[in-house]
Amino acid sequence: MPKEFNRSERVAQTITRQLAMILRNEVNDPRVSSLTITEVEVTKDLRQAKVFVTSLFEDQIEIDDTMKALEKANGFLRRALARVIDMRHCPNLLFSYDNSISEGARMSALIDKALNKE
Repeated sequence: MPKEFNRSERVAQTITRQLAMILRNEVNDPRVSSLTITEVEVTKDLRQAKVFVTSLFEDQIEIDDTMKALEKANGFLRRALARVIDMRHCPNLLFSYDNSISEGARMSALIDKALNKE
Protein backbone atom coordinates (compact mmCIF):
# COMPACT_ATOMS: atom_id res chain seq x y z
CA MET A 1 0.00 0.00 0.00
CA PRO A 2 1.53 3.39 -0.97
CA LYS A 3 2.37 5.87 1.73
CA GLU A 4 -0.09 8.71 2.07
CA PHE A 5 1.47 12.16 2.08
CA ASN A 6 -0.25 15.00 3.80
CA ARG A 7 -0.42 18.45 2.26
CA SER A 8 2.41 19.97 4.30
CA GLU A 9 4.81 17.23 3.11
CA ARG A 10 3.82 17.81 -0.52
CA VAL A 11 4.26 21.56 -0.11
CA ALA A 12 7.67 20.98 1.51
CA GLN A 13 8.79 18.85 -1.44
CA THR A 14 7.59 21.48 -3.89
CA ILE A 15 9.36 24.26 -1.99
CA THR A 16 12.57 22.21 -1.91
CA ARG A 17 12.54 21.68 -5.68
CA GLN A 18 11.52 25.20 -6.63
CA LEU A 19 13.79 26.97 -4.15
CA ALA A 20 16.78 24.93 -5.33
CA MET A 21 16.08 26.00 -8.91
CA ILE A 22 15.71 29.63 -7.85
CA LEU A 23 18.99 29.53 -5.92
CA ARG A 24 20.76 27.95 -8.87
CA ASN A 25 19.31 30.06 -11.70
CA GLU A 26 18.15 33.43 -10.37
CA VAL A 27 20.42 34.40 -7.47
CA ASN A 28 23.58 36.24 -8.50
CA ASP A 29 25.33 36.12 -5.12
CA PRO A 30 27.86 33.23 -5.21
CA ARG A 31 27.59 32.81 -1.42
CA VAL A 32 23.90 32.01 -1.70
CA SER A 33 23.81 30.23 -5.06
CA SER A 34 26.29 27.59 -3.84
CA LEU A 35 23.99 26.41 -1.04
CA THR A 36 22.29 23.02 -0.98
CA ILE A 37 18.84 22.59 0.51
CA THR A 38 18.83 19.49 2.70
CA GLU A 39 15.27 19.63 4.04
CA VAL A 40 12.19 21.81 4.30
CA GLU A 41 9.69 21.54 7.15
CA VAL A 42 6.33 23.23 6.67
CA THR A 43 3.88 23.88 9.49
CA LYS A 44 0.41 22.35 9.30
CA ASP A 45 -1.18 25.73 8.52
CA LEU A 46 1.34 26.22 5.66
CA ARG A 47 2.37 29.67 6.93
CA GLN A 48 5.97 28.90 7.95
CA ALA A 49 8.62 26.89 6.11
CA LYS A 50 11.88 26.10 7.89
CA VAL A 51 14.53 25.59 5.22
CA PHE A 52 17.66 23.69 6.22
CA VAL A 53 20.68 24.47 4.05
CA THR A 54 24.26 23.29 3.90
CA SER A 55 27.34 24.62 2.19
CA LEU A 56 30.75 23.44 1.12
CA PHE A 57 32.36 26.01 3.40
CA GLU A 58 34.04 24.66 6.52
CA ASP A 59 34.94 27.96 8.15
CA GLN A 60 32.37 29.27 10.64
CA ILE A 61 32.97 32.89 9.54
CA GLU A 62 32.15 32.01 5.92
CA ILE A 63 29.07 30.08 7.05
CA ASP A 64 27.86 33.07 9.08
CA ASP A 65 28.48 35.37 6.11
CA THR A 66 26.55 33.03 3.84
CA MET A 67 23.60 32.86 6.26
CA LYS A 68 23.52 36.68 6.50
CA ALA A 69 23.46 36.90 2.70
CA LEU A 70 20.64 34.34 2.63
CA GLU A 71 18.59 36.33 5.15
CA LYS A 72 19.18 39.45 3.04
CA ALA A 73 17.88 37.60 -0.04
CA ASN A 74 14.87 36.21 1.88
CA GLY A 75 12.38 38.67 0.39
CA PHE A 76 13.56 38.03 -3.15
CA LEU A 77 13.44 34.27 -2.62
CA ARG A 78 9.93 34.41 -1.18
CA ARG A 79 8.64 36.54 -4.07
CA ALA A 80 10.28 34.25 -6.63
CA LEU A 81 8.83 31.21 -4.87
CA ALA A 82 5.36 32.77 -4.78
CA ARG A 83 5.47 33.19 -8.57
CA VAL A 84 6.06 29.46 -9.20
CA ILE A 85 3.99 27.70 -6.54
CA ASP A 86 0.22 27.63 -6.76
CA MET A 87 -0.85 28.63 -3.26
CA ARG A 88 -2.96 31.39 -1.81
CA HIS A 89 -0.19 32.42 0.61
CA CYS A 90 3.50 31.80 0.18
CA PRO A 91 4.99 30.55 3.47
CA ASN A 92 7.45 32.66 5.44
CA LEU A 93 10.92 31.25 4.91
CA LEU A 94 13.08 30.64 7.98
CA PHE A 95 16.60 29.55 7.11
CA SER A 96 18.72 27.36 9.33
CA TYR A 97 22.19 25.94 8.70
CA ASP A 98 22.34 22.15 8.71
CA ASN A 99 25.71 20.92 9.92
CA SER A 100 24.80 17.22 9.90
CA ILE A 101 26.98 16.47 6.87
CA SER A 102 30.10 18.04 8.39
CA GLU A 103 29.36 16.43 11.76
CA GLY A 104 28.92 13.05 10.07
CA ALA A 105 32.26 13.44 8.29
CA ARG A 106 33.93 14.44 11.56
CA MET A 107 32.46 11.42 13.39
CA SER A 108 33.52 9.12 10.55
CA ALA A 109 37.06 10.49 10.73
CA LEU A 110 37.13 9.91 14.49
CA ILE A 111 35.95 6.32 14.04
CA ASP A 112 38.56 5.70 11.34
CA LYS A 113 41.24 7.19 13.56
CA ALA A 114 40.21 4.98 16.50
CA LEU A 115 40.17 1.85 14.33
CA ASN A 116 43.58 2.58 12.82
CA LYS A 117 45.22 2.95 16.25
CA GLU A 118 44.63 -0.74 17.01
